[in-house]
Amino acid sequence: MLIKYLTLGQKKTIKMILENPLTYWYKSQPFMMACRKFLSPVEKKSTIKLNHKVSFNIQLNKMFKAKLSILLVFSLLCVSFLSEANNATSIKTLSNVNKILQDKDGFIWLAGQQGLTRVDANSNITFSLSNQEWPLPYSWIHNMSLIDDNLLLATETHGLWLFHTQTGTVTKIPVDIPRQNHFDAVMFKDKYYINAPNKLYRYNPSTKETNIIENDISIDHLVHNQRHLYISNEKGLFQLQGDRLSIIINEPITALTAISNAVIAITANKIYRFSDDGTISNIGHNETIYGLTKAFDSDDFFTVNKKNIITKYNGLTLSTIPHHYGQSKTVRIRDIFHDASGVLWLVSNQGIEQVNENYITNHEVIFDIPINANEIKLFDNEIIIGSYGAGLQNFLKPIFKPSVNTAFTKKGLKIFDAIEVNKNLYIASFDGLWRYDKNQEKVSKLNIIADQLVLKLKHKNNLLYIATNDDGLYIYDLNSKKIINHIDVKKGLLSPEIIDVLPLEEGKIWIANSRHISIYEQATNVTTTLKSPNKSKVVSFVLADNKIFASTLGDGILVFNQQGDLLAQLSKDHSFTEMIKINGDVWVSGQPGLYRISPKNYQVTMIENTQQYSFVSSMLVKNDTLYAIHYSGILALDLSEQKQFNPNVIISKTTISGKAYLLNKTIKIESGNDVITFDLASLDYRPGLAKKYQYRINNSQWQQISNNQLTLTGLASGHYNIEIMATNSLGHWSDVKAYTEIDVAYPWYWTVELKIIYIILILFIVLLTSWLLYLRTKSIRNIHNLLKDDMRNCGRVMKTIQRNLQLTSTSLASNEVEQSKQLIEKSILVLKENLDSQEPDSLAGKDLTVAIPFLANYIHSKYEVKLYCTLDDKIDSLNYELRSDVYKVIFEALMSAIFKSEAQNFNLTLQEVKQKLWLTVNSDNDSFNQLNSRIDFDLASYTIRQITSKHHASLNTFDNDDGSSQLVISFPLMTLN
Repeated sequence: MLIKYLTLGQKKTIKMILENPLTYWYKSQPFMMACRKFLSPVEKKSTIKLNHKVSFNIQLNKMFKAKLSILLVFSLLCVSFLSEANNATSIKTLSNVNKILQDKDGFIWLAGQQGLTRVDANSNITFSLSNQEWPLPYSWIHNMSLIDDNLLLATETHGLWLFHTQTGTVTKIPVDIPRQNHFDAVMFKDKYYINAPNKLYRYNPSTKETNIIENDISIDHLVHNQRHLYISNEKGLFQLQGDRLSIIINEPITALTAISNAVIAITANKIYRFSDDGTISNIGHNETIYGLTKAFDSDDFFTVNKKNIITKYNGLTLSTIPHHYGQSKTVRIRDIFHDASGVLWLVSNQGIEQVNENYITNHEVIFDIPINANEIKLFDNEIIIGSYGAGLQNFLKPIFKPSVNTAFTKKGLKIFDAIEVNKNLYIASFDGLWRYDKNQEKVSKLNIIADQLVLKLKHKNNLLYIATNDDGLYIYDLNSKKIINHIDVKKGLLSPEIIDVLPLEEGKIWIANSRHISIYEQATNVTTTLKSPNKSKVVSFVLADNKIFASTLGDGILVFNQQGDLLAQLSKDHSFTEMIKINGDVWVSGQPGLYRISPKNYQVTMIENTQQYSFVSSMLVKNDTLYAIHYSGILALDLSEQKQFNPNVIISKTTISGKAYLLNKTIKIESGNDVITFDLASLDYRPGLAKKYQYRINNSQWQQISNNQLTLTGLASGHYNIEIMATNSLGHWSDVKAYTEIDVAYPWYWTVELKIIYIILILFIVLLTSWLLYLRTKSIRNIHNLLKDDMRNCGRVMKTIQRNLQLTSTSLASNEVEQSKQLIEKSILVLKENLDSQEPDSLAGKDLTVAIPFLANYIHSKYEVKLYCTLDDKIDSLNYELRSDVYKVIFEALMSAIFKSEAQNFNLTLQEVKQKLWLTVNSDNDSFNQLNSRIDFDLASYTIRQITSKHHASLNTFDNDDGSSQLVISFPLMTLN
């Protein structure tokens, strides 16, 4: 059946072709005809009508369109086959491989004339002299052995080398052997043992010495376990004892392998086991054995003889062990290896063969009927077949007589289902319901329902549920032999076609009708149709873990709780048919493959080696064996417990902006513009489903990967932790994850060192700003205190005068004139004292030429400070506001200088030059250095800055070397004009 090889998109294309009205040409095709049992009533009637004759022209038209459709299908298939062939045949065609082994990561390595090939189940890399991307100094490799993460390579032309499996680098081992042609090499007890032509060498890497152990010997095999080194040839089996070889078996050895505490040797007619303690045992064999290998996870071993028979032996007793490998196709095996996933690799001059465990047996069952879509059932504890056109048939034992089908009508021979109830077999057919009586050994038609197609039968609590194609569901009481209920469209069903039924204990009946799922409540006689995402037919129900599983023809598996709420949709877009519960798990047949579903975690696992079959529907279990029917026979699957294999999930290759590296490494890139590609591998070499991959970055949500490559680019600067998951060949997610790290460098201005500098600078600026703000706040607080004191003094004067006036008013009212005079005189005295105590801090309507000399006299008389003035005659022609502000500046500057320094002499110059009024004050001390400070200032500094800012003047102070200072302020006169 070609349909099993198609992708999902290809299947959908074929489905569209098959659903086209022009399906006449397909009526003889197996897939179309096998699906007829799941067609709707309208579709079935249309299909039946196609059996009638049509005109020749219509047939030609349909044949032409059908052939175009088939051409399309084969085009799609060719693409699939070619892409599959490019991957699958790359190692199978290698005919000059000498050795095969598996490293600690799980990669398979092949050594031969082609070089060294690494196989990762997705793609292969060959290291050789001719490969420029993955070069080696040589190509022809005779043998190899595994030493930790290195392969010890014995080459044809370049001697002995160590190849690092994780980096791809090689290192030559400097053994002192004249000929560079080495056949075998192993490391045993920290020394290298080399088989060069007719000699056995030992090389000690610590002393750099090379010794000859045996000078004239032909070596066929060179192996070792933990205690001893063995060689074999046509003369027998030898053990290395000190510096000499001692013969153990004096017969030609054809195959040799080492196990934990012994060695297995094959001769022409015996299999020997020689243990480390010196005991020897053997068994005989009849055929020439070419292949011998140790089992991966035990001391058991496998052999392959010249008749391609694979035999498994117990490594301790030499007794044979049952296995599921069948036979090989390879003859004259050169090497054999058993890997971690259970695959036997056979190497010969014909290429490489992979032999897998096969737990299934296919029984071919084909009848002379148009459609070989049959059913299997248990009757009298034996398996019987209900065919789609040949009636009841025997399977392994003769249950029915040859004449059993003579009573069936022609339509009755087309059986859809059968069920055993009370030693009677009830049969659902194209022509209604029939029953086989075991005692009478004949069939008879039952008139329980009208003549119509019956699709399904279920039995529960002595009730028979009869699902029909056109008239809903009948419930038949086997005790009273009456129909007790009829559920059809009148009771809420959306379609009269019933495909499956699941009666529950609570009185609910789950009904699969056409594309819908309905629940019928027997107590209330109410039918509820569930909302479900499927667009295709629902085929089968099963109850597991208190959940309802429903298989569909195209929409996967739907999972509901018993109330009808959708919980999950599994394997969307996949076609499934019959389901059955075995040991708590749900088993379901598909197109193609058999699958097992865990009701706990919804894990869907394909059963190995079933992907080549497309199953019709029914399954059953007998004697711990699952039987499932397909279009060409019945598959028997051993249900014995099989260990779940969790393959190593690994990054097999990393490509950074075009440069490739083996495996994985901590990636450091300069910017997000670099493109990083990871080749992913799930190291399970068994055939099966295409492996799925998903990843997440820094514990985010898992993201699906469309193939086995993950490409990342445009990453922002920072550190990224990446986790990768993958499935094995059976679709089960492996417990092993792959990990990698990516460091994207920050720009030069955002490196760690500069970040530290930035932080220090920011902290410094914050501290400096805080300190400056503190000083500024302190200065402003001082100004506020001065203003507050001044206001307080003024307030006292005013309150004193106010009180005296109130007392005067009271005295006048009492005609106390004398006392009133005294109060008025006191008030006048207070005002005079206050006025006399005030400093000349304002111009008070005078000219500068008058006010400034007066100010000079004032500070001389009060502070003993001399002020020498040089005034321009033009200054009094300026507007009064400017003159008043200039005087205020002079007064505040002098007062501030007197109080904050020990200045004794000032020289003041005020003159107009080039449209600017220049004020220059020289002091014999550092008197003005605080005036331009914006942080440490007093009321004088504040007043001066306010005035200079008002007139757009510039203020500068200078300190001279002799300790004097100077204040220079220039007032622009242009703005005033």
